[in-house]
Amino acid sequence: MSQKRIIRIGLLGFGVVGQGVWKNIEKNRQALEFRLGAQLDITQVVVKNASKQREVAVPAECYSTDPSRVVDNPEIDIVCEMMGGTGEALELTRRALKQGKVVVTANKALVCEHGEELFKIAHENGGHYFYEASVAGGIPIIKTIREALVANRFKLIFGILNGTSNYILTRMEREGLSFEETLGDARQLGYVEADEALDLDGIDAAHKAVILAYSGAR
Repeated sequence: MSQKRIIRIGLLGFGVVGQGVWKNIEKNRQALEFRLGAQLDITQVVVKNASKQREVAVPAECYSTDPSRVVDNPEIDIVCEMMGGTGEALELTRRALKQGKVVVTANKALVCEHGEELFKIAHENGGHYFYEASVAGGIPIIKTIREALVANRFKLIFGILNGTSNYILTRMEREGLSFEETLGDARQLGYVEADEALDLDGIDAAHKAVILAYSGAR
């Protein structure tokens, strides 16, 4: 009987999204591994502050503040980039793709501003760059647009593109709360981006709209 393949995963960033990835894999491990025919192993979690208290308990040996333990580690098969921003995240994504790795990202700004370059690097080096998680992470909207609706032409895209704004406006309307009160709750719950302007100035929604339009054109 052949030994089950091990797929080793490294996480870059362990905020709300990163912890959600960890919890989802642990909760659904049996079903995921059955479907894949492989064992899933999150071996490295890279964070800025290893001493920060987090909701999810991770073995101490998995934690690191050194991204190279994920990006340059030949044993890591899949890199999950959840750092945000287009600075260090861009440089690390380039490095991972040049090594032929699979990179999964939730970073809509990075896809929006540097997608063409990163797809090109992935293609040239035998890697893959997946960005389904960058827009409506729990809903396969990008896959649907690119595959199931490939013959359609869209004149309009509308919907709730920014969950933080939706949370704030909904609570303000239903509970009569002020903007500052609701924003404070959103911050405590971890709903607001580190750069709050991304949510509050509509930049996050704009990035998502561009990615959806881009996906339909690819």
